[in-house]
Amino acid sequence: MAIDSKDAFLHVIYDYRCLATAGYAWSVAGPSGTQSVIESADKLLPEVGTMIQDSILLHARSLIDFYTKQNPRSTDIVLSRFSNSLAINSTLMSYLEDKKHPIEVHLLHLTDWRDVSHRTNNANTADGSTRGRPDWNVENTVIVSKLVEALKEVSQQQSQWQKPFTELHSAVVARLADGAFDWPVNLREKQEVESYLVGLGL
Repeated sequence: MAIDSKDAFLHVIYDYRCLATAGYAWSVAGPSGTQSVIESADKLLPEVGTMIQDSILLHARSLIDFYTKQNPRSTDIVLSRFSNSLAINSTLMSYLEDKKHPIEVHLLHLTDWRDVSHRTNNANTADGSTRGRPDWNVENTVIVSKLVEALKEVSQQQSQWQKPFTELHSAVVARLADGAFDWPVNLREKQEVESYLVGLGL
């Protein structure tokens, strides 16, 4: 049996919190950060940009499935678990779906599709059309912003879960703007999240 929706929401919070934290880190220590910050961060953690990028894409991949997965298993945590009426617009859905295979190929699986020559030689095949390597230095920020946009869309739709999704969106936006933002207590640990949701009648 699937877990209760309150428990499922805890895991949505986790992926968004990690995404926002990594998104903030990318903004200050990624390619668009100041050279002094990048150099300082790299001294503490060599190739820190790779770790930040991996974190963004790993959590993005989970959240892409949350919004786009077709025919989910009963144990998959997807948006429809919270309400069948919740959905994101088709343009946003298409963008997220387009990023699914590139993330899998270039981060989650060791595959021939990582090889430039293989991709070039097979670009016109059915698989080749979905396995290119995006310019992550550009796309990382866009992916984060699109997932924040998806959360905002859901938070603006009428449902029993509107308030929790709205509070989560506000927290994500605040963490992206300020890495030191104090994450709300009611969106932290299991007991705190459950108490908050029970208080809302969920």
